[in-house]
Amino acid sequence: MSSALTSAPLLPPALAAEYPFDAHWLDLDAGRLHYVDEGPREASLRAQPTECAGPVQGGPRAAQPVLFLHGNPTWSFLWRHLVSALRGEFRCVAPDHLGCGLSDKPAAWRYDLTGHAENALALVEHLDLRGITLVAHDWGGAIGMALVRRAPDRFARLMVMNTAAFPGRMPLRIAVCRTPALGPFLVERMNAFAGLLPRFGVAQPARLSAAARDGYAFPYRSARDRHAIRRFVEDIPTSPAHPSWSELENAAAAIVHFAHRPAAIVWGERDWCFTPRFREEWQSRLPRAAVLPIAHAGHLVPEEAPREVEGALRELLARSAGA
Repeated sequence: MSSALTSAPLLPPALAAEYPFDAHWLDLDAGRLHYVDEGPREASLRAQPTECAGPVQGGPRAAQPVLFLHGNPTWSFLWRHLVSALRGEFRCVAPDHLGCGLSDKPAAWRYDLTGHAENALALVEHLDLRGITLVAHDWGGAIGMALVRRAPDRFARLMVMNTAAFPGRMPLRIAVCRTPALGPFLVERMNAFAGLLPRFGVAQPARLSAAARDGYAFPYRSARDRHAIRRFVEDIPTSPAHPSWSELENAAAAIVHFAHRPAAIVWGERDWCFTPRFREEWQSRLPRAAVLPIAHAGHLVPEEAPREVEGALRELLARSAGA
């Protein structure tokens, strides 16, 4: 595996201005994984709690890393406000899952929870990230917990928002997209999942900027580009017979890693998919976590409430990993 740094790949000028980050790549067996890697590599005294820094023998401490994991059908574009706000003090890493965003979109790859978690682990190990603050949204929560299960000693803090890493009730709108024959037609051909994100992903669609609408849509302009979106939907386990059920159970068990570590739960309360019941489930599993319900936000809470999310994340980053 190798990585390379290039300019952002053929982004329209308006999108490049909205998403002003260099493009990095990790070569996996199935294709190139795109990721953002912004911010200092060495810690400053102001931004780096000493017990969380990755010590380097005879050298400076590594900067405190923040790993952002998106879900379906978004990409690292979701994190642009947080990365821009934090990159002056923290190392901000935000991958696009294979098949999503600017990453390659292989037709034959497995596209399941295990595969995405193993890709994330490959990136974490390649960059040798330690003392990680994990920030997860949507299916990024399940991927993140599956990642934590594989490398628990690398993680220090957790922030979850409108996500799950445990079984829950599937909304009818999503269940329809899993219907054989009809599901692929709706999701890939008719763009009935990613295409509806600006309408159903926020509480107030009229306030979503044109730049944001274009940014979320950019990687998914053709039916072929939406293959991973469909596979994400199909990979949601609903019973023990599902191939990803055991991986999801193991991911849920990994939540306990943060029972006595700094954690935060930030929630867009007007989400029709990950409703407040999911927030309550996280609270039951992480009773010591800081909780911030955001009444005016829907599913894309980093989009609708960037200042509130940034404030909560800064508070989390300021907490000692041993607290």
